Amino acid sequence: MISRNPRRAAIDQAPRRMSAPLSRASSPIDVRPPHDTLVAAFEAAARAHAPFVTIHGGREPLTLTSEAALDSSYRWAKLLASRGVGAGDRVLVLLPTSHAFVEAMLGTMLLGAVPVPLATPMTFGSVDRYLMNLAAIATDCGARGTITYGRIRAALESNPALGAPLGEVMSEGDLDGVGSICMKLPSIGGSDPAFIQYTSGTTGAPKGAVISHRALVSNTFAISSGLSLSDRDVGVSWLPLFHDMGLIGVLLTSICHPYPIHVMSPESFVMNPRRWLDLVAKVGGTLSAAPNFAYDMTCARAGDVADLRLDTWRHALNGAEPIQMTSVARFTERFAPNGFRSDAPLPVYGMAEATLAVTFPSLASKMQTLEVARDALEGERRAVPLPGGHPAVSVGYPVAGMRIEVVAEDGRVVPERTIGDIRVAGPSLMDGYFGNDEASAAAISGGWLRTGDLGFIDGGRLFVTGRAKDLIIKGGRNVYPYDVERVAGEVEGVRQGGVAAFGRTNVATGTEDLVVIVETPHGDAERREVIAKAVRAELLSVLGIKPDEIRLCGVGKVPRTTSGKIRRRECARLFAEGMLGSAQELHDR
Repeated sequence: MISRNPRRAAIDQAPRRMSAPLSRASSPIDVRPPHDTLVAAFEAAARAHAPFVTIHGGREPLTLTSEAALDSSYRWAKLLASRGVGAGDRVLVLLPTSHAFVEAMLGTMLLGAVPVPLATPMTFGSVDRYLMNLAAIATDCGARGTITYGRIRAALESNPALGAPLGEVMSEGDLDGVGSICMKLPSIGGSDPAFIQYTSGTTGAPKGAVISHRALVSNTFAISSGLSLSDRDVGVSWLPLFHDMGLIGVLLTSICHPYPIHVMSPESFVMNPRRWLDLVAKVGGTLSAAPNFAYDMTCARAGDVADLRLDTWRHALNGAEPIQMTSVARFTERFAPNGFRSDAPLPVYGMAEATLAVTFPSLASKMQTLEVARDALEGERRAVPLPGGHPAVSVGYPVAGMRIEVVAEDGRVVPERTIGDIRVAGPSLMDGYFGNDEASAAAISGGWLRTGDLGFIDGGRLFVTGRAKDLIIKGGRNVYPYDVERVAGEVEGVRQGGVAAFGRTNVATGTEDLVVIVETPHGDAERREVIAKAVRAELLSVLGIKPDEIRLCGVGKVPRTTSGKIRRRECARLFAEGMLGSAQELHDR
């Protein structure tokens, strides 16, 4: 008698719809932003004396009202005009989280010029190396000017050749003597570019997504609608203001749909994650967002929180990287005694090419999961419901105005619960990549954006399973790096959020090897070998996957983007060059 695997039998017996619905979903909510442009929204907020932003991190918090911010932004517009910058010109904004960033960014928009917000160099990094890398972006967008601060300006003055692509260089000190606006500003329409968002570079060379004012106000409307924002809400953020989550999700949404926000620098958070929670508690924050790794980091490093109250926090958005149930559960359990609500976690999905937000969960149901059979998910690219199976996390439904569909390689829409390529459409899509028609045509076709992500739809809900380019095919099995990273990250001695998994072509076997890079604070060789063996055992036990090579490295060595995403392709490059960690191959003997 042949015995059957009970889990396989459960899959085979799962009901199959004779005519399964197709993987399409759209929002029933029309996009009706109250203003056509960010500039119009900003001026309206100032007239209404709307609350705006408080910046934390100095000796005392600095509060900017909408009126004060508008007045200072006009001064930046006047300075830019005096330096020859005009409507349509691109201006790099290289400033840390500060009132200067807010005002320079908005002042550039007021002039009709196009701000290009970019990351500033790490505190202890090489400024010259940073500027050399920056030159490619400055050249790509044809920068007419650059707004920056003393450290970068000093480096440029000592080596003018580095600054050649940056155009006219300005800093806050140049505002001295610049009075109130006394010039006619250009008329700005919804089709005009609002800013250029350079992608983080996880899938290749950075490209500049051109976001129009219409796309921007449409997306801020969708965010406001999806969160039921009101002026009674209080936002708290440590996310970098040059990145789409911090820039659009926090700063610009608070202008288009006014409510008070409190921001601190990402460096402050990384140095002490407890400061994030302290700020939420201090100001009565109701909304705050972060990538998944930040919730793990905060759990691990928050310390004694007995005196902390988080009762006001109604939406804890989790996005920018795959959402892990273990991370959500750990954070919720850790801070439940402090009043953190079990229904606060809100998994979301978005990207720079769609301005930001694409899907949000329903506020009535919030976080939802679907337990599915892993072997069907990986071997057949189907999501087969199976009680006790792998918990797939839903990132919700399309936000206002947006549509999503999942397609096969030939472009046909696949049935529900079938994994395919995610495409999105709607008024928030970028106009294209600046000066790159080829990349724009490859990204958008027939009004649909190819996201490069894989996923499936169930009942209108989107589930993201990974990036197409990151998928590892090992012995005919589809291996998702996120699953490997999640499981390995739970091993004692491994830094949570410090794991990278990627494939390496093996010509001898005709398939891909699975390589796992692990961050650990432990330097002892014997301890590292124990950790490597534990990682291997856990992957075999939980996923049934045997890694071909495990490499351990120090904390912070795994390369990440500015938003905290693991740069797997860069990991693979460093690995190939022998520059990432010590080998722990541990092949079976």
